[in-house]
Amino acid sequence: MIFADTGVELPETYNHLKLVKKILHTRKIPFTVVKSKNGTLYDTCRRRKVIPSVFWRWSTRDYKITPIYSYYRSIALHINQYLAICWDEVDRMKDSIVPSVTNLYPLVDEKLTRDDCIRIIKDEGFPVPAKSGCYFCPFNSSSRWEYIYRNHRDLFTKARKLEESSKHFPKQRLSVFTLRQLAKRFQNGRDLPQIQAGNPCGAECLT
Repeated sequence: MIFADTGVELPETYNHLKLVKKILHTRKIPFTVVKSKNGTLYDTCRRRKVIPSVFWRWSTRDYKITPIYSYYRSIALHINQYLAICWDEVDRMKDSIVPSVTNLYPLVDEKLTRDDCIRIIKDEGFPVPAKSGCYFCPFNSSSRWEYIYRNHRDLFTKARKLEESSKHFPKQRLSVFTLRQLAKRFQNGRDLPQIQAGNPCGAECLT
C-alpha cells in the first residue's frame, strides 16, 4: 500500500493511518509513504501565493501522482495499481498516464458502493475512516467546510488566510463563497446550499 502525504490531511486521517499500519504489519503487507520534494502543499501554496485549482489540478499532479509514479520507477517493474474507486464513482475511473502502470478497480469489478465498503469495514470491527483529502481542498463540499470550521478552527483559519493571500484572490477562491463569508454563515447558523465544485480528483487522493 502506498500513501502520498501532502502534509495537509485532517488529523483524523493521520490518526487512522496508525491503525492501517498496524493492520498491514500483522498481515506482512508493506506500507510506503511518499512525499513531494518541495515540502508540504501548504508551504508551496504560501510560498507561491496560490491555492489549489479545480481546473489545473496541479496539486494532485505534484503532490500525489508525481511522488507515487517516482516510487514506481524506482521499482523498475510493471505496476498493477489498485485504486479504491467505488461502483457509485465510476466517472472517476481513468487509464494510467504511463505504459508501465495498469490501473485496476477491484471495487468496481465487484460492484461495491461506498455504503458497501462502510458496511464491510464495520462488519470487520474496524472504525470507519473519515473522508480523506487536504483540509483546504477546493473540492470540499459546504458540509465538509463546516465540519472543518466546527472541529478544526485552526486549520480553517489557515485555509482562509491562504485563500486571502493568494495573488488570484478574490477571483479564485476555495469555495463558491470566500471562506470568510462561509465563517460568518456558520457563525450565524445560516443554511448553505450543498456546494460540490465539479468532479473530485482521481483516486490518488485516497478518498
